[in-house]
Amino acid sequence: MQERKAESPQKAPPTVRPSAERPLIADPDRGRDSARRPGSYGSSGAAALRRPAHDSHPSVFKPPPGVTRPGPPPVDAPRVFPAADDRPIIGVPAGLAASAAESGGPMGSGPTSASAAVFRRRRVAVLLAFVLMTISVLVTGRVVNGSDTSRVRTVAPVASAAPSTAASAATPPTSASAAAQPGAAPTPGKFTFAAGRGPVLGFAGTIRRFRVAVEETVAAGPAGEDVTEFADEVDATLGDRRSWIASRDFRLQRVSESAASEFTVYLASAVTSQRMCASGGLDTERFTSCRLPGRVIINADRWRDAVPNYGAPLSVYRAYAVNHEVGHQLGHGHEACPGGGRTAPVMMQQTYGLRGCVANAWPYLDGKRYAGRRVA
Repeated sequence: MQERKAESPQKAPPTVRPSAERPLIADPDRGRDSARRPGSYGSSGAAALRRPAHDSHPSVFKPPPGVTRPGPPPVDAPRVFPAADDRPIIGVPAGLAASAAESGGPMGSGPTSASAAVFRRRRVAVLLAFVLMTISVLVTGRVVNGSDTSRVRTVAPVASAAPSTAASAATPPTSASAAAQPGAAPTPGKFTFAAGRGPVLGFAGTIRRFRVAVEETVAAGPAGEDVTEFADEVDATLGDRRSWIASRDFRLQRVSESAASEFTVYLASAVTSQRMCASGGLDTERFTSCRLPGRVIINADRWRDAVPNYGAPLSVYRAYAVNHEVGHQLGHGHEACPGGGRTAPVMMQQTYGLRGCVANAWPYLDGKRYAGRRVA
């Protein structure tokens, strides 16, 4: 602490007014040094003020010359007022003075320690806020950029009545929101494709590739049809020895949505299947399935419930529906019942009734092609 300058003999001693409320002594010399740095807190950490100061503003306590105190000043310490001149007054905020008193240190050093503690706390708070903000940005970026891409895609099919000879012609255009979003409401007319490749089905011949897709609304809900399970059933049906591969003229293989394919097997709702089939000139009345060039469209209601009085388990009707519509894609037309009590050909329109025949799901029986008379 700086020593008080010697007072000239001509000057009257400063007035000392005792006060039991707030010990307050202003050091003019210290105030003059602090006032040279605008906005600083001087050596004591208190803001430099110029007169006139508010009457309630606390001042820095300074012991009389020659007196040192290891602890806080007594409550009855006198309050010394400097001569009225233009020199600045160094004020100590009440909070810092109280902090110094509690710490047991001298009042001359208390504000400096309190200011340093405040500065350290603020610096720690700023650093902690910066670290938390950085972690938040990194975590957010990782979540946004690290999210996995869905293994299936959603498209809106556009049926065409024109024949298709290229794989691209059988591929529905991808919608603007292709990837299925978890938790999003299912959209009618949009399909989820089975991912990956299935096994090669058959014994010999060229591989003819196909895709499998399920409409979002058909797959939704606890009783929804899972696209993977539907694809497995299609593979099992077309890979059966009684199915079309028994001809040994070709083999079949399911591929993913992005791969080149000859046709797609769709499982669609009654409304969507009616719309898709109608685009090719076929009226299913929302009841039956259909086939358009490059598109095998299975009515989801028939897939779930078959038809009344079919006389066979649901699994038989499902195999019939797949083999019948894929048979159209392979070039086969409708066939008639060969007679009452006989086995119905797979290309017979069994959905409309068996006409005395027995339900049958397979084009080959006992290794031989089983067919009836061709009908329009």
